[in-house]
Amino acid sequence: MNVISPFVMVIFGATGDLTSSKLMPALYHLLEQGILPERFFIVGFARRKLTDLDFREMMKEAVAKTPSVKNIDLNIWDKLSKNLYYQQGFFEDRSPYDALIPLLATFDKEIGACITRFFYMATPPSNYSTILNFLDETKLSEGCGQGSSKWTRVLIEKPFGKDLDQAKQLEEQLAKTFDEKQIYRIDHYLAKETIQNILAFRFANQVESLWNKDYIDYVQITLAESGGIGKRGKFYEGVGALKDTGQNHLMAMLAYTTMEEPENMTANEVRKKRIEVLQQIKRTEENRVATDVVRGQYGALKMGERTVLGYRQERDVAANSLTETFVAFKLFIDNSRWQGVPFYLRTGKRLSRSVTRIDIQFKNRESKLFKQFQMENHQSANLITIRVAPQEGITMKLFAKTPGFAYEIRNVDMDFSYRSTFNREIVDSYEKILIDSMTGDQTLFATASGFEATWQFISSITRVWEKQPPANFPNYEAGSWGPKEAEELIERDGRKWMA
Repeated sequence: MNVISPFVMVIFGATGDLTSSKLMPALYHLLEQGILPERFFIVGFARRKLTDLDFREMMKEAVAKTPSVKNIDLNIWDKLSKNLYYQQGFFEDRSPYDALIPLLATFDKEIGACITRFFYMATPPSNYSTILNFLDETKLSEGCGQGSSKWTRVLIEKPFGKDLDQAKQLEEQLAKTFDEKQIYRIDHYLAKETIQNILAFRFANQVESLWNKDYIDYVQITLAESGGIGKRGKFYEGVGALKDTGQNHLMAMLAYTTMEEPENMTANEVRKKRIEVLQQIKRTEENRVATDVVRGQYGALKMGERTVLGYRQERDVAANSLTETFVAFKLFIDNSRWQGVPFYLRTGKRLSRSVTRIDIQFKNRESKLFKQFQMENHQSANLITIRVAPQEGITMKLFAKTPGFAYEIRNVDMDFSYRSTFNREIVDSYEKILIDSMTGDQTLFATASGFEATWQFISSITRVWEKQPPANFPNYEAGSWGPKEAEELIERDGRKWMA
């Protein structure tokens, strides 16, 4: 693709994990591919007292440790390093924002134009309002003048607020300073290659004619992580699995799996179809939360001489914390395509293994010819599994005759793998996010209406939880698949989790 024009990006929270593990490696790869110009400007904004040189060394170490980089190319790094700057300051103090004004002016002067400004919120959501206020007060949001404000953009990471009220307040604040075309709400699952491919898989193939309640028995979506919360205890406390990943990542996968076909691939049309189906999710009735929603918190696991810490022993976590690290729930979509089809979703930390997948279980075909032959069991009907991670690809489970004299039927897999088929690495979602924000393409970014719809559903659960705190945390062992109630949730319907 064409080389991006010079730009400046101010990253708030630049010493955090997101910048070192995602944003900086993404910038490195984009520069490596020749997509970024020789000259651009990345300004890290954080509390720690660092010089430009300190910040560059910190980022170099982070990029060198990134699995996707493997062996850092020092020529590429030198090109990136010269474009890195640092502004020390507390988010709640005005002075560091004032200091940004002359710094950004020097960049404009060097390029000889009012260059595009990106303000990236790589901080906890609690800081968003403060940062936005100062961007407005100091006029940083207006660019360098001469009508350049239309080129200013703000990128906001999930979770977008902690509840529906906070999300609405944040939207109101954003609307005072930025137009909708300047706002990029990030849920990086929307930008994952395998999630984007769902549209091609469904709508470019005849499989779409079977993609409805007449042929599909149920759908399950799993986002499991074998790791714990790491250094995110301060952030994770009070947020929990339902808000951290249930409200956004799971819903992003649900939207692409269930949305109607867009008229075209423009941002407005694709986002409109995603919003429509999210708005059709049925709210969980208060008397159904106890049966249709399961929450859990991982406890310690003794492994020989080694002990895996339980959540309450993690750094910055309260000793009596009631924050959930696991959630599983059942929902329904109230439209003609999906009426009566159950969707089972789950996500959690410290689970048996890391895997993200979408399983579409089809109903058994009533075959007059083959009903006389012994099938394995009722659960072995045709199945489509979309593997988001690891080993990205799609598997279709079909029935086939086994070789031999007898006529026996068994399951076989037809498998498509991205790496073996295309013989290339999948582009990281953050590379796609940065490129699309730079080129002004909002297709893969979330919307206020979409977040409002998912918060409406999530709130129907949290309102009940607030009245009924969990009585038995921790309730699953690290390294397991979560609390036993999660198994019961799906098994009472005669089904099983597939991962």
